[in-house]
Amino acid sequence: MDILFSTNEIQELKDCKELFEDMKIDDVTVVCFEIIDDLIHKNNMYQREDVVCAYEQFELAVELLKEIEWFDSSRLEHILPKVKQLLIFQNEVNCC
Repeated sequence: MDILFSTNEIQELKDCKELFEDMKIDDVTVVCFEIIDDLIHKNNMYQREDVVCAYEQFELAVELLKEIEWFDSSRLEHILPKVKQLLIFQNEVNCC
């Protein structure tokens, strides 16, 4: 199953990856953007726990960015269903 991300969507995710670089939430490093980027480019396989963590972190990041006045989170909100689909698919692949 291929989930197609546009060039602009991939760039938005990379920009967020840089924005959240070395950031921690509750003493946990934010890795969701790195995992998503790897999965989009098929660079790495992740364990189920990593995929679940990535989805939870991504949802939290989108919610956080919606609250920041200067940040336009509309593109991330638009990407959210694709990311969810990508991570659910990856989770299903790991279960089988």
